[in-house]
Amino acid sequence: MISPEQEEHTLLLGEVRRERVVDLRINDALLLSAEIVSRLDKARVPDRTPFLAELSGEVESLKYVNSYLRAAAQQRAYPLPTLRSQHATALRRLIEFVRAQRDPGADLVDVTREDLFDFSDMRQLRLRASSWNNELSIVGNAFRYALEVGWIARDPIARWGATRRLTMKAKETYVRRIRFLKEDQARFFLEAGLRADGAAAEARTAYPERDYAFGLTLVSTGLRRHEAALLLNAEIPRTVGPSGVHTFWRVGKNGRSREIWIADALALAVDHYRLVEREYLVQRAQRQLRKARREGRLPIVEPVEGAKELRFRVNGVSMRTEQMGDDLRRRAVHIRPDGVLDPLALFVMQGGHGPSKNRFNETFNDASERVALFGPRQDAPPAHLSVTPHVLRHTFAVRMLAALMRHGRETAGDPNIHLTQPLLVVQELLGHARRDTTELYLRHAHRYSDQVADVIRDAAVRMVTRI
Repeated sequence: MISPEQEEHTLLLGEVRRERVVDLRINDALLLSAEIVSRLDKARVPDRTPFLAELSGEVESLKYVNSYLRAAAQQRAYPLPTLRSQHATALRRLIEFVRAQRDPGADLVDVTREDLFDFSDMRQLRLRASSWNNELSIVGNAFRYALEVGWIARDPIARWGATRRLTMKAKETYVRRIRFLKEDQARFFLEAGLRADGAAAEARTAYPERDYAFGLTLVSTGLRRHEAALLLNAEIPRTVGPSGVHTFWRVGKNGRSREIWIADALALAVDHYRLVEREYLVQRAQRQLRKARREGRLPIVEPVEGAKELRFRVNGVSMRTEQMGDDLRRRAVHIRPDGVLDPLALFVMQGGHGPSKNRFNETFNDASERVALFGPRQDAPPAHLSVTPHVLRHTFAVRMLAALMRHGRETAGDPNIHLTQPLLVVQELLGHARRDTTELYLRHAHRYSDQVADVIRDAAVRMVTRI
């Protein structure tokens, strides 16, 4: 498959960023940045709204697709990062295809049904069925909007019958394989890979406790990579109460809010990282943080004392932590009583800010190489499996579902009697919008037991003794 990064594009994909607007000279006339920002404000164009442009920077030839993207952003139809990474990307690919095949100046409204059939054939050769169907849904939403506002007289998406079945939709014969680690494999990867226990001096990592705490957070909570990377220091307490767990709310994918559970063992490991490495990183970053504060680039927030839930005061407004966006989580600090600028982020990088979205990908690649240096081991992850942050999320899901089913078997004699409840619990823990997504883990949870191998070996032995 060809990734978006590997494709050659003839259209630019950008986004509105008011802080990056500069003065422009057009035909000897000067257009001031303040006037540009004023026009954006008057048109109610949100920051981070994606748009398409010609390679020359001209946008008038793409006014319809950009009007659709702007309307979707204004009406909050999708989260802005999703609107850019999925919707704008899919529409750019479609328009580029039509331009290359038939009409060099095509915009959204110029796409015909025949264009879409050809585009469908091309994309289905490159994508899995589920990926193409998702892309088709995105394109279909754009044309449905164009029809509603009167840009086009006929929907070019081919539909059939009373149910309006999409004839371009692919049959999803692909069954997703869930990749996860067993407990001993996960433990070995965390300790030998991320924390570098037992590794040679040249293979050690600069901040092993931070990397270990991050991996343990993933496998203990089921958080997605970017959700865990931008956890706040205040969200995981230093000690957990008598119940052995602490909970807080976190907004994740598609704006879904869910409750995150922190076990006492995880809180203990995170606090060890705080004492050993985080404080060192914070103190070391003070010069850079103070410079950013002087230049007005550093958001300063204040903890709200005495509130029933965790809150910070941002620009004079009290805000729950779950309402805080990723940029604020990554860059904001609060001032300690001793004057130290303390980042809100739990996992701190050398500059005193939280990690970027892809920061821990390299960390996991290094950890996999470190694990490989130990050679073949029974408790090592399989050689064919590339352990990523998402694999640890899968590991949490399978282990949690298996444990809940085991609890049902022990208490009711049949794990399927209470099957619906474990699925719903894990669905909520993972933040899945649909239950069928969570059901992908079910077949793995049924076989998540070391006893399976023992039974298979025992059956083979009995067969051999009869020969």
